[in-house]
Amino acid sequence: MNQRLKFIVIGLSVFCCLSLLADCSGAVSEQDVQKMEAAMPAKAVATPKQPRKLLVFNLCKGFKHGSIPYWDKTLEIMGKKTGAFEVVVSGDMAMFKAENLNKFDAVCLNNTTRLKFDEPLRKSLMNFIKGGKGIIGIHAATDNFYDWPEAAEMMGGQFCGHPWGSGGTWSVKIDDSAHPLMAAYKGKGFKINDEIYRTKPPLYSRANQRVLMSLDMSDETTGKKAGPDDTDIGISWVKSYGKGRLFYCSLGHNNHLTWNPAVLGHYLAGIQFALGDFPVDTKPKPVISSRKGSEMDELLGKIKKYDYGQSRASLTELSNKIREAYGSRGKLRQIEKSLVGVLESDATPAAKQFICRKLSIIGTKASVPALAKMLTGKPASKQEPHPADMARYALERIPGAVAGEALRKALPNTSGKAKVGIINSLGQRRDKKAVKALSKLVGGSDALAAEAAAAALGKIASPGATKALAQARTKTKGKLRLVVLDSYLKCADKLAAGGKKSEASAIYRKLSSEPAPIGAAALRGMVTAR
Repeated sequence: MNQRLKFIVIGLSVFCCLSLLADCSGAVSEQDVQKMEAAMPAKAVATPKQPRKLLVFNLCKGFKHGSIPYWDKTLEIMGKKTGAFEVVVSGDMAMFKAENLNKFDAVCLNNTTRLKFDEPLRKSLMNFIKGGKGIIGIHAATDNFYDWPEAAEMMGGQFCGHPWGSGGTWSVKIDDSAHPLMAAYKGKGFKINDEIYRTKPPLYSRANQRVLMSLDMSDETTGKKAGPDDTDIGISWVKSYGKGRLFYCSLGHNNHLTWNPAVLGHYLAGIQFALGDFPVDTKPKPVISSRKGSEMDELLGKIKKYDYGQSRASLTELSNKIREAYGSRGKLRQIEKSLVGVLESDATPAAKQFICRKLSIIGTKASVPALAKMLTGKPASKQEPHPADMARYALERIPGAVAGEALRKALPNTSGKAKVGIINSLGQRRDKKAVKALSKLVGGSDALAAEAAAAALGKIASPGATKALAQARTKTKGKLRLVVLDSYLKCADKLAAGGKKSEASAIYRKLSSEPAPIGAAALRGMVTAR
């Protein structure tokens, strides 16, 4: 390693160490404490029947969230300011011994991960809950009990991913606006910047717990992150377990939620429910009772006439039906068939756009033929969305080879923005079978298509795509060449991440002589690979 690279490595190492020390300090600033105090409810939602004691447990055996000390502090402030409970914070598993646990009225799992309970502690916790005490889960509390099915069933869900990351802002709908625990939201859905957990069915099921709020998949940004099975992502729920009570809320990854008034109001009500001072209805509201076909036809008839700016009541009703059919593959396939029928009808463009968003969530290969026809269609006017944009929104997310084949077949039969959109979708799908066609487009006369194709090859980053970009690097100029270089760099990054460091380094060396920012990024890649 030459002297220059040694200095770079040392500098990066020092920077990373300092960053880690800053991130792991665990200290909550006085300024943030003041925000918590100002946002905190002024009083309890219910008068405690007796002095209450809450164990806030924060041990992590897996990922440790930076928000843990913030929740420790905000719950301490909440208890003192409202007089609802006293907090004891601990990370000692010995607290779950019966002689210790029985001193409390409820236990709060504050972003705990991968906890391991031996048999005596399992028995102690279950006796505690089933005997009439409470349990509260904040955010990562569902990232536990992978070897303890009974506890996982008690929690009502188990972590299996978070495509709705902490850097995004997601739409939330209130499922039970009249429920006392939802009073802080005043019956209105909202958008929030936080990380939202996906939880595994059948552990998560509306048949097993009272779901209070969930992700609103009708919101384009939120729905775009959904996978084919993400028709119902619960955020907050309550349930009875034996004689005990559970309250769980997925909100709590980002620090700033600990001074969000509505979130704090919701947590206070949930905690007081779990403590036994705020009795509420925990009866599950499972799948909608089946309706006659004529009622479904009537609903779809209204949707077919929907136009922008009109009431979305019928759209919301259909979204609810889809959400509540979650867990029943047969019912979802019936709904999918009905939605395809709307696409093939004389429905308004606004209605078809909405239907495509729903198919992006529940669509299967059964939806592909109808969507494929839209790829080569034409809008009735310049003001209307292009049918191809509607269709590819769904096709981009429908799993399986059939959806990718439909996009590839439509590619040579389109032009302009529709063509660029299809190229983007092929890139998003990481479609290796599209590499040959995309490579030809990079060398074509259509500038927009060439740039889109180069960017798509970078997302695919297969050996074929890498080779095509290597060739395009010496044959392109101007803006297109910059896109090619950026994509070629992404291929190197993928090789490095996959352990193929020598192949990655070879690309980084080629690109290190390019002007910034490509050359600088390539140099960083060389350092990382070494």
